[in-house]
Formats: sequence, structure tokens, C-alpha cells
Amino acid sequence: MITFCLYSSAVGALLFSKRTLGDYFSPLAVYLFFWCFALGSFYLNWISFDLLGSEVITAIGIATGMFVAGALIPVFYAWSRPAAFRDPPSMLHHVDRSRLEMAMLFLFGLGVFGFAVQLVHLQMEVGLSAFITAPQRVRDVHSNVKYLGFFDILNLANFVMGTVYVTLFKRPKWWVVGMLVFAILTTFFSTDRTRFFYTVIWAFYAVVYSRKQVRITRQILLGGLLTMGALIGFFLLIAKIYVKQAFEDNMEYIKISQDYALAIDPYIYLTGSFPVFQAFLNDEFDHTYGKYTFEPLVKVIEVIYPDLSRAEIVGKFYRVPVELNAGTYLQPYVLDWGIFGLWICPFLVGLSVMMLYLAMRARKSLFLVYTTALFSFCTTISIFVNHFSQTATWFFVIVGYVVHRFCTDPSHQATLRKGVG
Repeated sequence: MITFCLYSSAVGALLFSKRTLGDYFSPLAVYLFFWCFALGSFYLNWISFDLLGSEVITAIGIATGMFVAGALIPVFYAWSRPAAFRDPPSMLHHVDRSRLEMAMLFLFGLGVFGFAVQLVHLQMEVGLSAFITAPQRVRDVHSNVKYLGFFDILNLANFVMGTVYVTLFKRPKWWVVGMLVFAILTTFFSTDRTRFFYTVIWAFYAVVYSRKQVRITRQILLGGLLTMGALIGFFLLIAKIYVKQAFEDNMEYIKISQDYALAIDPYIYLTGSFPVFQAFLNDEFDHTYGKYTFEPLVKVIEVIYPDLSRAEIVGKFYRVPVELNAGTYLQPYVLDWGIFGLWICPFLVGLSVMMLYLAMRARKSLFLVYTTALFSFCTTISIFVNHFSQTATWFFVIVGYVVHRFCTDPSHQATLRKGVG
């Protein structure tokens, strides 16, 4: 019954968003859909996770309420100005195709350079054979390349830029197709399944927001299904090749038949963060006072002041009883600010992402579409980890802004300053 109610709420959030905002994929709808869907899936009890107590349910309820409250402020403002939702503009006329191609080609070159640096670094540290023999070590080494590592993750943004280009201009040049294929291949070699999720989900939202109006047409439905199929397929492929399947390691906790073993890995990623968040709340920890919330700033300060004690990137593992270490996007905020983090941070996140979304709806530009899609991905993955404050996210924002300034018709450069209406 709980699962049915939460699933119904998830669908209802999308329908409410479509009816009131004219779009199924507003950040408010995305947030409510994925949190209700993930919690509903948790109560299917496919795994003997620790039961969720009143403390964690209350914490999730507070955070959800504050996110919704923050998101509704710009919505109420937009409702007072109905013109904000009439005849949404197309960004086609604002983008100089030749300059966009120049920017993409430059970024493609940087992405190839970054990937080559990663391969050289891997060969020097552990050897390329470790892709098969020690994939977790490969992932660790991938994550520890300072500064030059940003050129490699640039391939994620390249895929999104290329996807938007294809959406706008339909017939891509051969090198654009090559850039898209190369970008996807780099996610595979990272052995990190979340990187592929990052790329594909971000690109999906970018395509949706690029359209003048979003309707659930046959093409959109097919695109959504293909996106889900690609995500699940890649997820299972990485698990198979790098022996990351959870079924055999956790058989004693799994309640469903072995015939459905393939569903266990996605299920753990979808639902396991809730009992981890509960275990974290019941644990003792020292507050980090903004080191997670302001991670990009902390990393900049670290360059100037190397002795700065930075917050740990990899979270503490908890047995719930499956051993996991991701406790939703709320965990870093509580680490930083305690109980106040549940009240303040989700409110500010909801307010910010909804303001950005409504600005995109009213004054579409390449930057606003690209950035709104990026933060819609962050909203989607918030059931698992916090990408809102990660350095990579803000690196992508800077890249998008530079490309926007370079390839947008100067007569439309005021787009970012006019706001909604």
C-alpha cells in the first residue's frame, strides 16, 4: 500500500507539473518523482535493508517540504505573470552554428587530450591491464588526477553539447558523431557507472529543454525508453565485465528469486541510500562547517593554502546490512550544518533550480538550456549523492557559459540578465 501511494504521488507530480507549468520535467516534478519512486521501491522489500525509523522519515519529510517551499516561490511569481509561459521562444535563432562548431571542435580536442593523459597516468600507476584485473583501482586512479583530470571529464559536457547540436541542426557533421561516440566510450573506460548516468541523463534533459514545447509524443516516449534502456544496459554491462554484481555477495539479504538477479544492482543503487542516511544520522560525526557545501571554493583555497584540511570525498561505509556509503544529497548538508542543513539547504536548492528553470522557459539560450539540464540531473541523482555542490558541476557551468558567450548572437547576450517574463 505504501509503495502504491508513493508511486501514485510520483506520477501525480509529473501530471501536476504539466497542468500548471506546461512541462512534465520541471525540477520540482523531477525531484518529487524520483524521491517518491525510490522510496516506493524501497518498500517493495526486495532486500532486507534496515527498516526506516521515524528519525530518518522525519528528516526526509523536512527536506522535501523545504525543497518544495523553495521551488514554489518562483512558481507563484511566474503564475502572477502568465506571459512567462506563453509561446516559449526557440534558441535556434540565437546560436551561430559555425561558432558553435568551432567551440565544440576545440572542446573535442581538449577531451581527447584529457583522456590520453588519463591513459598515460593509469599505465604509469597500475598498468592498463588493471582495467580487467583491478577495476576498482582503475576507478580510484581516475579520480585522483589533479587539475588535468578536468580535461577528461570535459567529455561529459562534450556529449551534451553534441546532443544539443544534433537536436538543433538535425544533420551533424562526421566529427560531431565521432565526438559523441568518443565521449560515451570514455565513460566506459572510467569503470564508474555513475559517469555514464551523468552523461546520458544530462543529455536527455538538454534535448527535452531544447524543444520549444515538451509534449509526450511518440518520439519523446521512445527517447525516454531508449535512455532508460541504455542506462540499465550499461549499468549491467559494467557489473558483468568488472565483476561488480551485488547478487552473489549479498544473497543472504536478497528476498527475490535468483531469476531476477539482474534487477538487484539497480535496486540497491536506487534504494540503498535511505538506510545509509539513517545509519549516518545515528552515528557520531564532526561537523565540517561548509567544506562540502562550498567544495569548489575549498578546492580553490587548497591551491593557495595546501595545508587546508579538506572534507573526505569518499563517504564512510555502513552495513545496512549491504555495505554502502552513499546517503542521498542530504548527508553532506547535515555533515556541514547539522539539523539546520535539512531546513536551509534543500530550500535554497529548490529555490535556485526552479528560478533557473523558469528563466530558461522565458528566455531560452544555449547556456540556460545546458545549465538547467545539468541541475535537473543533479536533482535526479539527489536520491543517491549530492552533485549540486561538486566541483565538477561548477566546472561544467563555467564551460557552458564560455561557450554560450562565444557562439551566441551578440544581440541576444542580454538573455541571462532579463530573468522571467
